[in-house]
Amino acid sequence: MDFDKVSNLPLYIQLKNYIKSNIDQGKFTTGMQLPSEAELQNMYNMSRVTVRRAIDELVKDGYLIKSQGKGTFVNRADLFKNAKDVRSFTKICEMQGKTTDSIVLVNELVEGTDSQCKFLNLPIGSKVVMLKRIRRVDGKPMMLETNFLHPAYKGLLECDLTKSLYDVLITKFDTVPERKGLNELAIVYAKGEVAMFLQVPDGQPLISNHIDVFDAAGKPLHQVVEYVVADMAEYFKYYV
Repeated sequence: MDFDKVSNLPLYIQLKNYIKSNIDQGKFTTGMQLPSEAELQNMYNMSRVTVRRAIDELVKDGYLIKSQGKGTFVNRADLFKNAKDVRSFTKICEMQGKTTDSIVLVNELVEGTDSQCKFLNLPIGSKVVMLKRIRRVDGKPMMLETNFLHPAYKGLLECDLTKSLYDVLITKFDTVPERKGLNELAIVYAKGEVAMFLQVPDGQPLISNHIDVFDAAGKPLHQVVEYVVADMAEYFKYYV
């Protein structure tokens, strides 16, 4: 790629637009690691300041994620533009003509961590409902999801949770998930049981998502930790 150094358009914007265009066209895929700033500097014969400014702009716009000590990765801003909305993964996939199901790995009361108890307004050391599932789209594992809920929802231990958790909360507990609070996104690498459950090789990029969810009354409902197969994130963008 040749950049016009005599153009009125600053070089950092030209580089930014070039990277953004490749992301939009799918040439740079979600989870892909970009070359380092030094490598980009040499590849495009630009100053480190120019490269860094272009990268920082793309991070700010949501197209890239910087992971300390690991590098810079493609994020795709459109995947997360509705991150404050609460949407049913099952319903969104059904709207796209996809079939979904879940394999329940864990559904039991466990001792909550300090942060889980604090979020759920429970005394430290209290029991919480832990629901860990593999979420599948058309039979293919897409997400490993672990929910932590208030013990008031221990009735979930007796429920069929192979479909939508939110449908169960609404119909059986008269609880409506309303909004998301803390929403932490990162690019991580599959390993161990996460790789095994998602049926991907160790080292494959995943989207990690940590979310706090509140009900319609503004009360803390549950915390969830998700690991999503990056190349299936086209479904995930409507859900997070």
